[in-house]
Amino acid sequence: MAGEIQIPYSLPLIIAVYVSLYLVVFYGCFRLDEQSFRRPIVMTGTILVITSVIGRNWAIKTLGVFHSIHIEIRNKHDLIQSGPYKYVRNPYYLSNIIEAIGLALMVGSRLALYISVLVYVPVLVHRMLLEEKSLSQKFGASFVKYEQQVPRIIPRLFHAK
Repeated sequence: MAGEIQIPYSLPLIIAVYVSLYLVVFYGCFRLDEQSFRRPIVMTGTILVITSVIGRNWAIKTLGVFHSIHIEIRNKHDLIQSGPYKYVRNPYYLSNIIEAIGLALMVGSRLALYISVLVYVPVLVHRMLLEEKSLSQKFGASFVKYEQQVPRIIPRLFHAK
């Protein structure tokens, strides 16, 4: 069932940035004191993290056997367009972005927020584009049609038909 790994460097890059982000968040946990503790920001971050976990799990469950930590097109791969994939083409990456921002807000760390927005998000977007290129090569016109109908990462709240 496994396919050829398309972009071997993307996983180590994601892991390196993710670990860096978590180290900053972990450090930030010890810096929370009464003055820096901002309940609304922490609560917003917590809600974002919970939302991201739910979204990521929904995306993984929907992908089923086609989920991989690598950019990998599996043998007999299907173009999934159900579940969260009918709203955005990349719900897994969207969930990761929401999680990174949520973690930074949970600990009130500007450094974690900067790493999230200025480093982690661009790395994820780069990987997302590489993955979409692989899917486009595999599925051709079907993927082009899917691209035209479903936004990449920001869901459409109102559909004009």
